[in-house]
Amino acid sequence: MIELRHLRTLSALHETGSISLAAQRVHLTQSALSHQIKALQEHYQLALIQRTGHAVQLTEAGKRLVKLAERVLGEVQSAERDLAKIALQAAGSLRIVLECHTCFDWLMPIMNDFRQHWPEVELDLVSGFHSDPVMLLRQNTADGDRL
Repeated sequence: MIELRHLRTLSALHETGSISLAAQRVHLTQSALSHQIKALQEHYQLALIQRTGHAVQLTEAGKRLVKLAERVLGEVQSAERDLAKIALQAAGSLRIVLECHTCFDWLMPIMNDFRQHWPEVELDLVSGFHSDPVMLLRQNTADGDRL
């Protein structure tokens, strides 16, 4: 009976500790979120949360489902990212020609940022002095948009 929406709700409750904040995070009203939790508790015949004033704490059963949520939602996000890559055909390689070693000081942090946003793109550095960088472009051993 557990669904992805339930796992997202439990994860939001764990992260926020609040019905109202969790409801905002999963785009539900507080009432709808409460009904969702109530239905889960009735299905499993276990308490999943304990309310203390405005705060919410997960019971052992709730914590167990949050562990499941962490694994499953991570896998779902990974699969969705893979599907988006397949749909966009967003893989490839980028070859960069460097003619000076001082370029590494500023380029490496930028490449790390690039990898975080586009991990499917392979980065390749071609270093050393090249007398004809245009030839490298024509031979498809370096990339460029304009010379």
